[in-house]
Amino acid sequence: MKYFFVFLILLVTACNHTIGISYLEIPVVMPGWDIYIAGNYRYGPSIILNSDGSIDAWFAAAGGTQGKYLFPDSSAKTAVPLSGNMTASQMFTATESFYSVGISCPTWGTTNGGLTLSLYQWNTDYNTTILKGTIATKTFTGFADNSLLMISNNELLPAGEYLWVLSQPQNTVGVWEYSGNESGTQSYLNGAPITGSYSASLFPNSGIGSFWDQIAYRRSTDGGKTWTTDQMVLKPTMGSRDQLSVCDPGVAEWGGYYYLGYTSTENPNGTNNQAYICRSTSPSGPWEKWNGSGWGGDKPQPIISYTGDSTCFGAGEPCMVVNDSKIFFYYTWDAGGTDAVTTRVATADENDENWPAHLTFHGTAINKTNIPGSDHSDVKYRDDLKKFQAINAASRLTSNSYIILWESSDGFTFTQIGEFHNQLKPYLHNCGWSGDANGHIDPSKQQYISYAYGPTWGVWNTFWQPLEY
Repeated sequence: MKYFFVFLILLVTACNHTIGISYLEIPVVMPGWDIYIAGNYRYGPSIILNSDGSIDAWFAAAGGTQGKYLFPDSSAKTAVPLSGNMTASQMFTATESFYSVGISCPTWGTTNGGLTLSLYQWNTDYNTTILKGTIATKTFTGFADNSLLMISNNELLPAGEYLWVLSQPQNTVGVWEYSGNESGTQSYLNGAPITGSYSASLFPNSGIGSFWDQIAYRRSTDGGKTWTTDQMVLKPTMGSRDQLSVCDPGVAEWGGYYYLGYTSTENPNGTNNQAYICRSTSPSGPWEKWNGSGWGGDKPQPIISYTGDSTCFGAGEPCMVVNDSKIFFYYTWDAGGTDAVTTRVATADENDENWPAHLTFHGTAINKTNIPGSDHSDVKYRDDLKKFQAINAASRLTSNSYIILWESSDGFTFTQIGEFHNQLKPYLHNCGWSGDANGHIDPSKQQYISYAYGPTWGVWNTFWQPLEY
């Protein structure tokens, strides 16, 4: 009998060496866990499994303001209501010249409030400063909740000490207060010093100060159980075409650079999007944005330009796969009609440093127009199958949401081959899955899927689930 078992072991070993181990074409989604608790959101993950077992992940995160914060943004914040003769103010030290100062003001969902914002040159103490007179004063009425109220002197102000004051509150208005104290500042309530720092920022020029989204980066060394603290590694460039937002990251690495694709728009309604690209030698940046002919500078230009109906989403939500020395650049294209929700593909030479200028366009790879509630596709390459695979959410942001799996032999035309329903969270959207730096899946290594979920718009947890092949 023992000789039979020895023969069986040798037979299995020989089979594994000759035909390889067989993995599931459609993986099984295993139970997972939250890696972000709203808060606001971390969505649209791009995930790289490194050769040392660590995991790099990038997410779209809630936006903020450009310029220098006058508050410690890692501390807790509280909305402080203002009424009657109340004032809120802050002395601050500007270490370099600035154009304006902005204060984030809550209105608790109303739009009938008013506040007056004044800027002073600091002189000795609070009372002496107030008596000296203002540099500039501006009254705001009817502003939206959490608006950034900005004041300037219409020219650069030199480095030095200053004081801003919010006064004459009308109806339901207030100011955000952070629990920590920011160096070089002192906040006041009704002229008396307080502990804490109000939500104010300095801006170096006259461009827009606030933006909708930015890119967060984190790393795990234990399979996604614990993560480093989020770093906000990519923000819009003030005064440029991407100044409203950078979101929907798609990341790959080759030739010594990480390439991060993202979505932005010049339309305040959030439609008519374009796809952009930037690069860095580090997963956390700094990033050089594509400027239309090369890398860097302060004038980023789209890699994919949308020219269709401006009320549609347009182009964006990129991801990349490098295979056989060719870059496959996938992106959402939504122009309405029969092209309402599609993924298109363009290719370029992996060895071309300025490859964004030399894309070859191949049209629609995945058409999800007839799938209700579908969103962007994250494409990877299965080395064992020699095929491309893609996933996307369907019935997104509903209690019946699920994930669809697609497959392609050439990377240009995909066919739906499966669906994931079990173990998923309801109200999911914008899913992504893991691969190596080139966007390849090795099923002999633990792989993962991740997505945002939650029934309330903009308040989403992020879930992380292992895949079993």
